[in-house]
Amino acid sequence: MPRPKVVGHQNGPLARTIRFPEGLRGKIAADADRCGRSFEGHVIAILRRHYGEDVDIAPAPSEILGLAAASLAGVSEREIGRLTRRLRESESE
Repeated sequence: MPRPKVVGHQNGPLARTIRFPEGLRGKIAADADRCGRSFEGHVIAILRRHYGEDVDIAPAPSEILGLAAASLAGVSEREIGRLTRRLRESESE
């Protein structure tokens, strides 16, 4: 049987998609509900507890930009300028 490929350590986080079998997903979801966590939050908590490292699930860049754009919905151009002034000032320093 061939040996699995070993991937070298890469700088920064590496995004992965994890697919859980339905039965395991149900068990994790029930445990997450018992602990008052979301499914994803519970998976992160399990990984952190087991490995003792800083693990996180990052949303896709498009999702982050979508949330940022939605957070400015209904805000006038003038208010957006006032809200983002500090960001522009810190970039010019």
